[in-house]
Amino acid sequence: MSTDDLAAAIELAREALPQYGLPAQSELTLLKHRENVVFSLTDANTDYVLRVHRRGYHSDAELACELEFVRALRGEGVAVPRFIPTLDGRGFCVVGAHLPGGAHQVDLQHKLVNSGDFGDERTAVAGTADLPSADFALLGTLAAEVHTASERSGYALAVPRDDWDLDGLVGPAPAWGDPLRLAEFSDAAKKDVTAAIAQIRETLTAYGTPAHRFGPIHADLTPENVLRTPDGLVLIDFDDFATGWHLFDLATAIFFFTPHPRAAEYRAALFTGYEAVRPLDAADHAAFPAILLARGLTYLGWAADRRGEPTADWLAATVLPHVVQMARELIATS
Repeated sequence: MSTDDLAAAIELAREALPQYGLPAQSELTLLKHRENVVFSLTDANTDYVLRVHRRGYHSDAELACELEFVRALRGEGVAVPRFIPTLDGRGFCVVGAHLPGGAHQVDLQHKLVNSGDFGDERTAVAGTADLPSADFALLGTLAAEVHTASERSGYALAVPRDDWDLDGLVGPAPAWGDPLRLAEFSDAAKKDVTAAIAQIRETLTAYGTPAHRFGPIHADLTPENVLRTPDGLVLIDFDDFATGWHLFDLATAIFFFTPHPRAAEYRAALFTGYEAVRPLDAADHAAFPAILLARGLTYLGWAADRRGEPTADWLAATVLPHVVQMARELIATS
């Protein structure tokens, strides 16, 4: 993140803080920058997390929908963040219309006391992440609780978002972009992935979208979005939530660990934890490899639009070969 970009985000945060009753000059500490710029701050012995959303990533209606979903899950007892309304009761505020960068959405939540996240994508792919399989069982349970709570609450998206349906994953214009635009694809690899995409479409069309398989999901259940707290694992960052297959959350949870030496062990534990709350059937297990590959392709599509960014270049150089291998395995077993 450039110095100018950071300064602009700080200016937006300072404009937003009084709308939550907090001092504009509060000390801000940068926590994360990817789609959003995330800061931590403390006031009156209370710790907060403030998100400056990427301009144009979601409309105001879409962001309101996201926060409503998190509140619905929290109301059902799921371990998710607690957002703080503005002084006039809104879920977030919009600031910066007068600034060169234009208007940005800003929300505020209570900071979670945690001992770190669930790992990170790079150590997972490298195979150096050393996590007990019991962690994946807990993660599977958390994912199942999200899906069960979503059904139990009767939550329905108030406005359309980029759904993780068949076209959103592997359609003509995927939600996160076309992975085959990456220059790193050889002709042979591109041919195999194209064939695998056709197989994904066939498999997921047959799998269908009944309510017990498809509905509102987190959609970004990566290691970095799961925090360890004194009360257990907590799921954060619902930026990409929309409707999709429930298995997509499990695919996201395990995808970066697929090259790991303990991948089979971790995957088995993930499913054990999930099925302790929400049993799966033979069709679910049969469809999972197609959904897992579709998840991998979304990351390559994301990278194709962001070349030059460190994460995008890492995905193209390091993750692409794993995706190609998964595509070839899917074709071979179909």
